[in-house]
Amino acid sequence: MISRIGLSATAAARTTYSFVQSRVAYRNEIASLRKEFTEEEKRRREKLARDAEAQRQKIMKAKAARLEIKRQQQAIRAKEVAREKAIHDENVAKYFEEKVVVRQERNAEVERRREALVASLRQQSTKWTNQDNYTEKLKEDVFIYSPQQISTRGSFDPSNASGSAVSWLEKLQRMKPAGMQTSHDEAAASAVASAADGMDTTSDSNHVANEEDVVDASPRKKDNE
Repeated sequence: MISRIGLSATAAARTTYSFVQSRVAYRNEIASLRKEFTEEEKRRREKLARDAEAQRQKIMKAKAARLEIKRQQQAIRAKEVAREKAIHDENVAKYFEEKVVVRQERNAEVERRREALVASLRQQSTKWTNQDNYTEKLKEDVFIYSPQQISTRGSFDPSNASGSAVSWLEKLQRMKPAGMQTSHDEAAASAVASAADGMDTTSDSNHVANEEDVVDASPRKKDNE
């Protein structure tokens, strides 16, 4: 009986010892796996950090290269702008110089024309009518007639001219207020009356001659019948 109890206790002790060993081994294994996982995770994070840093450095280098290209382009553009501005300023200065020359030439031309006009007006002013010579300039013969008309006016006879040949200036000359007559007007009127009488006499003689022809023709006609 006692031997059986001892065997049972020994078996239980061995079972307990085996369980403790298994639990210790399990814990050790878990600790080892945890350690390996921690180290692996640390290595992974370090690798990610190195990759991110490498990518950042790559990006920064590319950005620096772009900025350098842009800076060079800006420098080239600044030189071109400065050259274009210098050319523009030169063209503007040249344009204003030419404009000044053109303005001076135009002013000289205007001055020349003005002097020519003043000289012409001074030359013409000798023929103008002023308070000193208006009595001579405004005489009837000078005001109405040309020199040729003045020379031929004395020999002009209105009675021998047709109505279309009498100029309107001569008509204006003969226009007088009602009731006013001069010796020249009386002579002209008598000449016109004489011409009219002559024309009437000629017309009457022609009329009488026509009547005589008619009278002479009537007996002849009767004789023939």
